[in-house]
Amino acid sequence: MIIELLSNQKELAVTCQDVVRLFFPDAEISLEHTEECELSLKAASYVDGSVIRGTAQLKEGGKFAAEQVSGDLESLPFPDDLRNHLKRLVKLALFRLLTKHTGQPAGPWGILTGIRPTKIVHRLLDAGWLPDSIEQYLTAAYEMSAEKAVLLTDTALRQRVYLLKGKEARELISVYIGIPFCPTRCAYCSFPSYSVENSASLVEPFVEALAGEIRAIGRAAGEMGRKVQTVYVGGGTPTVLDSEKMCRLLEVINDSLVSEATVEITLEAGRPDTVTMEKLRAAREQGVTRVSINPQTMNPVTLEVIGRRHSPHQVADAFAIARQAGFKTINMDVIAGLPGETAADVQQTLAAIAVFEPENLTVHTMAVKRASRINEAKDNFEISPPREVDKMLRLAHEAAGKMGMRPYYLYRQKNMVSPLENIGYARCGHDCIYNVQMIEERQTVIGLGGGAGSKFVEPGTWYLTSHYNPKDPETYIRRIDEIIALKVDKLRSFD
Repeated sequence: MIIELLSNQKELAVTCQDVVRLFFPDAEISLEHTEECELSLKAASYVDGSVIRGTAQLKEGGKFAAEQVSGDLESLPFPDDLRNHLKRLVKLALFRLLTKHTGQPAGPWGILTGIRPTKIVHRLLDAGWLPDSIEQYLTAAYEMSAEKAVLLTDTALRQRVYLLKGKEARELISVYIGIPFCPTRCAYCSFPSYSVENSASLVEPFVEALAGEIRAIGRAAGEMGRKVQTVYVGGGTPTVLDSEKMCRLLEVINDSLVSEATVEITLEAGRPDTVTMEKLRAAREQGVTRVSINPQTMNPVTLEVIGRRHSPHQVADAFAIARQAGFKTINMDVIAGLPGETAADVQQTLAAIAVFEPENLTVHTMAVKRASRINEAKDNFEISPPREVDKMLRLAHEAAGKMGMRPYYLYRQKNMVSPLENIGYARCGHDCIYNVQMIEERQTVIGLGGGAGSKFVEPGTWYLTSHYNPKDPETYIRRIDEIIALKVDKLRSFD
C-alpha cells in the first residue's frame, strides 16, 4: 500500500510517519505527492495568538474525513515549548482520524512513539507536578491508556533517586564497554556482533586496542576530575572471551576506571554456553557486582529456531555457577514475541526462571530490525501476533510481581512486533543504575569498544551529543589512536 503524507511543514510530516505506521506498518509512505497513492493524508499546524491547532485530513477514493485538536498554549505545561506542542497536537489529530478510519482499537501508548517516554514524566516532576496530575495529563495529551500512564509514572518515580543534580551530575560519568563477539549470531540480533569462530584472529588485537582505549579514557577522566559511577560490560557476549583475556580486560577496567565513587559493575554473561566458574570468579575478584544470564526463552525448540546453541539445562547450570561465584544480583532477560511462541510458552519460561529466584528480570518485546536475519528472511519465521504479545507482557508483569520485583526502567523500540515496551524489573535494592542513567540521558556515558556509543550530556540543560565507535572490529583496531583522540577531545569539551 502506498500512502502520501503531506504537511505545511516537512518536519511535521516526518514526525507523523510513526503514527501512520501504528495503523499501516507495512505501507510505503511518500512525503511528496504521488498519483500512485491509495490513501492521501494531510497534516498541518496553526498558531492563532495563544490558541494552537493541529489538523489532519484523509482522502481515500471518494471518502474524505478530517480531525482537529486545539489547545490554549498558556494553559499547557511548558508554554515556551511551542514547537513540541504543535507536533503533539498534529499527531493527536492524525491518530484520532486513523483510529476512526480503520476501526482499529487505539494502541495503549497512543501517540507516544518515542524511545524514552519516561523523560516526559521526569520533566513534569521537575516542574513540581504530582503523580495523579501527571497520569491524567498523559492519558489526555497522548491518548495513552490509564494502565500505561500509571506504569510510566511509577517507573519514573522509582528512578528519581538515581538522577544526578548539580556537582554530582558534572563529576560522575558511566562507562559502557562493548565486546562485539558472540558464539553465533541470533536471528533477531541487530547489535554489533561477530562470530568468534569466524573472527578468531581479531580477538586478541581487539582486546589490546580496547585496553588502550580504557586506559586513555580513564586517564583523561581523572585529569578532569570525572569519576566513574557505573560500568557496564556488554556486547555481543563478553564471556565469549577466554578466561585469560577476560581477566586481563577486567584488571584494566579495575585499574583505570574504578574508584570509591564506583557503585556498580555489570558483566553480561548473556549466553549460558560461555559461562564458566573460572570466568565468574575472576569477575567477582575484580569487583563485578551484577551479572546478566539471558535465556531469552526456556523453550528448546525456539532456542534452535533463533540460533542459540545453549539448552535450558545450561541456563540452570550457568545461574548456579553465578550464585556459587558469589553474585548477589543476577539479571535474566526474556523476549516476548519470539518466532512461533505463544503466551503459554512465555508463561512456561517465566515459571522456569522463577525457580532460580533472580533479582532482576528484563522483558523485551521483540523488534524486527533491518540488520536481523528474521527481517532478511521473514517468510521463514512465524511472528507472534500483537494480541498474543500483549498477553505475554501481562504475564511477565504478573510473574515479576510474584518474584517481588517492580519496574525500574522502561524504553521502547522501533519495529516492535507489537507497539508495547521493554521493561526492567528488580527487587528492592537491586536496580541496575547504569540502565537508568543510559535510558534517562541525564549523565554522560562514555562508550568504549566495538560499536559503542557515547552520550555527552550538559548537566542542567541535558543537552546531548552522541559519538559512535566503528562496529567492525578490524576498523576499530586500525583506527584506535584516532578514536581515542576524538573521544578525549569530546570529553574535554564538556568539562
